[in-house]
Amino acid sequence: MNNTISLPLRFQWLNSPKVIGILNQFLQPKKRGRKGYNKIFMIRWLMAKQLLGWSYRDLQGITGIHYTTFIKFRGRLLRTFWFPRVFELLAQAAINGRKRLGLIADSSFVETYSKRQEIGSSYSGYKKKQGFKLHSLIDYRMRLPLFQLTSAGSSADIVFGSNLIRGTPEDIPVKSFLADKGYDSEEFVHEMSRRWPGVKFGISVRKTRGKMTREEEKKTRNYKLKAGERHLKREFLNKRSEIERYFSRKKRVFNLGEERTRHLKNFRANCYMTSIMEVLEWMSKMFQLFTRLFSQQKGLSPRRRRGWDGSDSAHFSRQEKQNKTFFNSF
Repeated sequence: MNNTISLPLRFQWLNSPKVIGILNQFLQPKKRGRKGYNKIFMIRWLMAKQLLGWSYRDLQGITGIHYTTFIKFRGRLLRTFWFPRVFELLAQAAINGRKRLGLIADSSFVETYSKRQEIGSSYSGYKKKQGFKLHSLIDYRMRLPLFQLTSAGSSADIVFGSNLIRGTPEDIPVKSFLADKGYDSEEFVHEMSRRWPGVKFGISVRKTRGKMTREEEKKTRNYKLKAGERHLKREFLNKRSEIERYFSRKKRVFNLGEERTRHLKNFRANCYMTSIMEVLEWMSKMFQLFTRLFSQQKGLSPRRRRGWDGSDSAHFSRQEKQNKTFFNSF
Protein backbone atom coordinates (compact mmCIF):
# COMPACT_ATOMS: atom_id res chain seq x y z
CA MET A 1 0.00 0.00 0.00
CA ASN A 2 1.35 3.42 -0.97
CA ASN A 3 1.75 5.53 2.18
CA THR A 4 1.93 8.85 0.29
CA ILE A 5 -1.29 10.87 0.42
CA SER A 6 -2.16 13.10 -2.54
CA LEU A 7 -2.70 16.53 -1.00
CA PRO A 8 -2.36 20.20 -1.98
CA LEU A 9 1.11 21.68 -1.51
CA ARG A 10 0.19 23.53 1.71
CA PHE A 11 -0.75 20.22 3.37
CA GLN A 12 2.26 18.17 2.23
CA TRP A 13 3.58 18.20 5.81
CA LEU A 14 1.31 15.16 6.37
CA ASN A 15 3.71 13.17 4.15
CA SER A 16 6.77 14.36 6.10
CA PRO A 17 8.94 11.48 7.41
CA LYS A 18 9.19 13.33 10.73
CA VAL A 19 5.39 13.42 11.13
CA ILE A 20 5.13 9.73 10.22
CA GLY A 21 7.89 8.92 12.70
CA ILE A 22 6.18 10.85 15.50
CA LEU A 23 2.81 9.20 14.87
CA ASN A 24 4.53 5.82 14.78
CA GLN A 25 5.47 6.32 18.44
CA PHE A 26 1.81 6.59 19.43
CA LEU A 27 0.21 3.98 17.15
CA GLN A 28 2.10 0.75 17.42
CA PRO A 29 0.72 -2.31 15.56
CA LYS A 30 -0.76 -5.19 17.52
CA LYS A 31 1.63 -7.94 18.58
CA ARG A 32 -1.10 -10.55 18.38
CA GLY A 33 -4.27 -11.12 16.43
CA ARG A 34 -5.34 -9.76 13.09
CA LYS A 35 -2.94 -7.16 11.79
CA GLY A 36 -5.51 -4.98 10.00
CA TYR A 37 -4.76 -1.76 8.18
CA ASN A 38 -1.74 0.43 8.88
CA LYS A 39 -2.78 2.71 11.76
CA ILE A 40 -0.43 5.50 10.69
CA PHE A 41 -2.01 5.40 7.24
CA MET A 42 -5.52 5.53 8.79
CA ILE A 43 -4.88 8.46 11.14
CA ARG A 44 -3.22 10.48 8.37
CA TRP A 45 -6.24 9.96 6.14
CA LEU A 46 -8.49 11.12 9.00
CA MET A 47 -6.33 14.24 9.25
CA ALA A 48 -6.61 14.77 5.49
CA LYS A 49 -10.38 14.42 5.82
CA GLN A 50 -10.36 17.17 8.46
CA LEU A 51 -8.20 19.48 6.36
CA LEU A 52 -10.13 19.12 3.11
CA GLY A 53 -13.67 18.79 4.50
CA TRP A 54 -14.25 15.32 3.09
CA SER A 55 -16.85 12.84 4.31
CA TYR A 56 -16.25 9.21 5.26
CA ARG A 57 -17.77 8.19 1.93
CA ASP A 58 -15.15 10.30 0.18
CA LEU A 59 -12.42 8.43 2.06
CA GLN A 60 -13.89 5.15 0.88
CA GLY A 61 -13.84 6.29 -2.74
CA ILE A 62 -10.22 7.49 -2.51
CA THR A 63 -8.61 4.75 -0.39
CA GLY A 64 -10.77 1.75 -1.23
CA ILE A 65 -11.27 1.12 2.51
CA HIS A 66 -14.88 0.84 3.62
CA TYR A 67 -16.03 3.99 5.38
CA THR A 68 -17.19 2.11 8.49
CA THR A 69 -13.58 1.03 9.06
CA PHE A 70 -12.56 4.68 9.53
CA ILE A 71 -15.53 5.30 11.84
CA LYS A 72 -14.67 2.28 14.01
CA PHE A 73 -10.99 3.27 14.07
CA ARG A 74 -11.85 6.78 15.27
CA GLY A 75 -14.23 5.29 17.86
CA ARG A 76 -11.43 3.14 19.29
CA LEU A 77 -9.20 6.20 19.58
CA LEU A 78 -11.99 7.99 21.44
CA ARG A 79 -12.54 5.13 23.89
CA THR A 80 -8.84 4.91 24.72
CA PHE A 81 -8.49 8.73 25.16
CA TRP A 82 -5.83 8.75 22.44
CA PHE A 83 -6.42 12.35 21.34
CA PRO A 84 -5.93 14.10 24.73
CA ARG A 85 -2.98 11.90 25.66
CA VAL A 86 -1.12 12.54 22.42
CA PHE A 87 -1.86 16.27 22.55
CA GLU A 88 -0.44 16.56 26.07
CA LEU A 89 2.76 14.75 25.05
CA LEU A 90 3.25 16.87 21.92
CA ALA A 91 2.54 20.12 23.78
CA GLN A 92 5.04 19.15 26.49
CA ALA A 93 7.65 18.41 23.81
CA ALA A 94 7.03 21.86 22.30
CA ILE A 95 7.52 23.51 25.72
CA ASN A 96 10.75 21.64 26.52
CA GLY A 97 13.84 23.73 25.86
CA ARG A 98 11.95 27.04 25.92
CA LYS A 99 13.42 29.65 28.24
CA ARG A 100 10.39 31.94 28.21
CA LEU A 101 6.71 31.58 27.35
CA GLY A 102 4.22 34.35 26.66
CA LEU A 103 0.81 32.82 27.32
CA ILE A 104 -2.42 34.18 25.83
CA ALA A 105 -5.84 32.95 26.99
CA ASP A 106 -9.16 33.16 25.21
CA SER A 107 -12.16 31.10 24.10
CA SER A 108 -13.95 30.55 20.82
CA PHE A 109 -17.60 29.63 20.22
CA VAL A 110 -18.61 26.89 17.75
CA GLU A 111 -22.24 26.30 16.79
CA THR A 112 -23.66 22.78 16.97
CA TYR A 113 -23.91 20.81 13.73
CA SER A 114 -27.69 20.36 14.07
CA LYS A 115 -28.13 24.04 15.07
CA ARG A 116 -30.22 22.69 17.94
CA GLN A 117 -29.45 21.58 21.48
CA GLU A 118 -27.13 18.60 21.71
CA ILE A 119 -25.58 16.67 24.60
CA GLY A 120 -23.17 19.04 26.36
CA SER A 121 -24.23 22.17 24.45
CA SER A 122 -25.99 25.27 25.75
CA TYR A 123 -27.53 28.46 24.42
CA SER A 124 -25.25 31.48 24.21
CA GLY A 125 -27.16 34.71 24.73
CA TYR A 126 -24.32 36.69 23.12
CA LYS A 127 -24.15 34.56 19.96
CA LYS A 128 -27.88 33.68 20.09
CA LYS A 129 -27.01 30.13 19.07
CA GLN A 130 -26.61 26.66 20.56
CA GLY A 131 -23.01 25.56 20.71
CA PHE A 132 -19.80 24.71 22.49
CA LYS A 133 -16.69 26.62 23.60
CA LEU A 134 -13.02 25.90 23.21
CA HIS A 135 -10.81 27.47 25.90
CA SER A 136 -7.13 27.66 24.91
CA LEU A 137 -3.76 28.79 26.22
CA ILE A 138 -1.28 29.46 23.42
CA ASP A 139 2.27 30.75 23.28
CA TYR A 140 2.74 34.13 21.60
CA ARG A 141 5.88 33.22 19.65
CA MET A 142 5.04 29.67 18.55
CA ARG A 143 1.28 30.30 18.19
CA LEU A 144 0.69 26.72 19.32
CA PRO A 145 -1.98 25.40 21.69
CA LEU A 146 -0.30 24.31 24.92
CA PHE A 147 -3.34 23.69 27.12
CA GLN A 148 -7.04 23.56 26.28
CA LEU A 149 -10.49 22.67 27.63
CA THR A 150 -13.95 22.37 26.09
CA SER A 151 -17.28 23.36 27.61
CA ALA A 152 -20.86 24.33 26.85
CA GLY A 153 -21.42 27.50 24.86
CA SER A 154 -22.66 29.60 27.78
CA SER A 155 -19.72 28.90 30.11
CA ALA A 156 -17.89 31.85 31.64
CA ASP A 157 -14.33 32.39 30.42
CA ILE A 158 -13.01 33.20 33.89
CA VAL A 159 -14.24 29.86 35.32
CA PHE A 160 -12.57 27.67 32.74
CA GLY A 161 -9.59 30.02 32.54
CA SER A 162 -9.00 29.34 36.23
CA ASN A 163 -9.28 25.60 35.60
CA LEU A 164 -6.71 25.89 32.80
CA ILE A 165 -4.27 27.70 35.06
CA ARG A 166 -4.68 25.12 37.85
CA GLY A 167 -3.91 22.35 35.37
CA THR A 168 -0.66 23.87 34.09
CA PRO A 169 2.69 22.85 35.64
CA GLU A 170 4.32 25.38 37.95
CA ASP A 171 7.79 24.79 36.53
CA ILE A 172 7.14 26.10 32.99
CA PRO A 173 8.94 29.42 32.28
CA VAL A 174 5.96 31.78 31.94
CA LYS A 175 7.08 35.41 31.66
CA SER A 176 3.87 37.13 30.50
CA PHE A 177 0.14 36.46 30.40
CA LEU A 178 -2.44 38.21 28.20
CA ALA A 179 -6.22 37.96 28.20
CA ASP A 180 -9.29 40.09 27.56
CA LYS A 181 -11.70 41.69 30.05
CA GLY A 182 -13.53 38.41 30.53
CA TYR A 183 -10.62 37.30 32.74
CA ASP A 184 -10.62 40.42 34.92
CA SER A 185 -10.56 38.93 38.42
CA GLU A 186 -8.29 39.69 41.35
CA GLU A 187 -8.43 36.08 42.52
CA PHE A 188 -7.38 34.93 39.05
CA VAL A 189 -4.42 37.33 38.96
CA HIS A 190 -3.29 36.38 42.48
CA GLU A 191 -3.44 32.68 41.62
CA MET A 192 -1.11 33.22 38.66
CA SER A 193 1.21 35.45 40.74
CA ARG A 194 1.56 32.65 43.26
CA ARG A 195 2.14 30.03 40.56
CA TRP A 196 4.57 32.07 38.40
CA PRO A 197 6.26 34.86 40.43
CA GLY A 198 7.31 37.87 38.39
CA VAL A 199 4.94 37.26 35.47
CA LYS A 200 3.64 40.33 33.55
CA PHE A 201 -0.15 40.52 33.37
CA GLY A 202 -1.91 42.17 30.46
CA ILE A 203 -5.57 41.94 31.46
CA SER A 204 -7.67 45.05 30.81
CA VAL A 205 -9.80 46.33 33.68
CA ARG A 206 -13.49 45.86 33.10
CA LYS A 207 -15.77 48.88 33.24
CA THR A 208 -17.98 48.58 36.33
CA ARG A 209 -19.73 51.97 36.64
CA GLY A 210 -22.06 52.68 33.76
CA LYS A 211 -22.53 56.40 34.49
CA MET A 212 -18.81 57.17 34.53
CA THR A 213 -16.64 57.81 31.52
CA ARG A 214 -13.48 55.77 31.10
CA GLU A 215 -11.29 58.68 32.13
CA GLU A 216 -13.35 59.26 35.28
CA GLU A 217 -13.21 55.58 36.19
CA LYS A 218 -9.43 55.55 35.91
CA LYS A 219 -9.33 57.95 38.86
CA THR A 220 -11.28 55.60 41.15
CA ARG A 221 -9.58 53.55 43.86
CA ASN A 222 -10.81 50.25 42.39
CA TYR A 223 -9.20 50.92 39.00
CA LYS A 224 -5.90 52.08 40.53
CA LEU A 225 -5.63 48.98 42.72
CA LYS A 226 -6.18 46.66 39.77
CA ALA A 227 -4.02 48.59 37.32
CA GLY A 228 -1.15 48.72 39.81
CA GLU A 229 -0.60 44.96 39.43
CA ARG A 230 -0.86 44.87 35.65
CA HIS A 231 0.93 46.13 32.53
CA LEU A 232 -1.68 48.06 30.57
CA LYS A 233 0.46 49.64 27.88
CA ARG A 234 -1.29 49.48 24.52
CA GLU A 235 1.76 47.99 22.77
CA PHE A 236 1.76 45.07 25.20
CA LEU A 237 -2.01 44.54 25.16
CA ASN A 238 -2.12 44.50 21.35
CA LYS A 239 -0.19 41.23 21.33
CA ARG A 240 -3.40 39.54 22.46
CA SER A 241 -4.64 39.72 18.86
CA GLU A 242 -2.36 36.76 18.11
CA ILE A 243 -4.90 34.36 19.62
CA GLU A 244 -7.65 35.79 17.41
CA ARG A 245 -5.56 34.89 14.36
CA TYR A 246 -4.93 31.49 15.90
CA PHE A 247 -8.66 30.75 16.25
CA SER A 248 -9.30 32.10 12.75
CA ARG A 249 -6.74 29.73 11.26
CA LYS A 250 -8.05 26.84 13.34
CA LYS A 251 -11.52 27.32 11.84
CA ARG A 252 -10.60 28.32 8.28
CA VAL A 253 -7.62 26.04 7.61
CA PHE A 254 -8.23 23.12 9.96
CA ASN A 255 -12.01 23.36 9.57
CA LEU A 256 -12.92 23.17 13.25
CA GLY A 257 -16.70 23.34 13.51
CA GLU A 258 -17.28 22.05 9.96
CA GLU A 259 -17.34 18.38 10.95
CA ARG A 260 -20.62 16.48 10.62
CA THR A 261 -20.55 15.30 14.23
CA ARG A 262 -22.78 15.88 17.24
CA HIS A 263 -22.44 16.25 21.01
CA LEU A 264 -19.67 17.51 23.29
CA LYS A 265 -17.53 14.35 23.28
CA ASN A 266 -17.10 14.56 19.50
CA PHE A 267 -16.44 18.29 19.62
CA ARG A 268 -13.75 17.69 22.25
CA ALA A 269 -12.13 15.03 20.05
CA ASN A 270 -12.23 17.38 17.04
CA CYS A 271 -10.52 20.12 19.07
CA TYR A 272 -7.75 17.77 20.17
CA MET A 273 -7.40 16.44 16.62
CA THR A 274 -6.90 19.90 15.11
CA SER A 275 -4.47 20.86 17.91
CA ILE A 276 -2.41 17.72 17.27
CA MET A 277 -2.32 18.61 13.58
CA GLU A 278 -1.15 22.15 14.36
CA VAL A 279 1.74 20.90 16.51
CA LEU A 280 2.72 18.28 13.91
CA GLU A 281 2.71 20.90 11.16
CA TRP A 282 4.94 23.17 13.25
CA MET A 283 7.32 20.31 14.07
CA SER A 284 7.65 19.30 10.42
CA LYS A 285 8.43 22.89 9.37
CA MET A 286 10.95 23.36 12.18
CA PHE A 287 12.63 20.08 11.24
CA GLN A 288 12.88 21.15 7.60
CA LEU A 289 14.25 24.55 8.63
CA PHE A 290 17.02 23.16 10.82
CA THR A 291 17.82 20.46 8.27
CA ARG A 292 18.27 23.16 5.63
CA LEU A 293 20.40 25.31 7.93
CA PHE A 294 22.51 22.32 8.91
CA SER A 295 23.14 21.44 5.26
CA GLN A 296 24.20 25.05 4.61
CA GLN A 297 26.39 24.94 7.70
CA LYS A 298 28.30 21.92 6.38
CA GLY A 299 29.39 23.91 3.33
CA LEU A 300 31.22 26.51 5.47
CA SER A 301 34.83 26.40 6.53
CA PRO A 302 35.61 24.87 9.98
CA ARG A 303 36.56 28.26 11.41
CA ARG A 304 33.28 29.88 10.30
CA ARG A 305 31.23 26.80 11.22
CA ARG A 306 32.40 27.01 14.82
CA GLY A 307 31.36 30.65 15.01
CA TRP A 308 34.80 32.07 15.87
CA ASP A 309 34.16 35.14 13.78
CA GLY A 310 31.07 36.12 15.81
CA SER A 311 28.71 35.52 12.88
CA ASP A 312 25.23 33.98 12.83
CA SER A 313 26.76 30.49 12.72
CA ALA A 314 27.49 30.78 16.45
CA HIS A 315 23.82 31.47 17.08
CA PHE A 316 22.90 28.49 14.91
CA SER A 317 25.24 26.22 16.87
CA ARG A 318 23.52 27.21 20.10
CA GLN A 319 20.10 26.67 18.55
CA GLU A 320 21.17 23.31 17.16
CA LYS A 321 22.32 22.17 20.60
CA GLN A 322 19.13 23.47 22.25
CA ASN A 323 16.86 21.67 19.78
CA LYS A 324 18.84 18.43 19.54
CA THR A 325 16.97 16.81 22.42
CA PHE A 326 13.65 18.16 21.15
CA PHE A 327 13.85 16.64 17.67
CA ASN A 328 15.36 13.35 18.89
CA SER A 329 12.70 12.87 21.57
CA PHE A 330 10.42 11.28 18.97
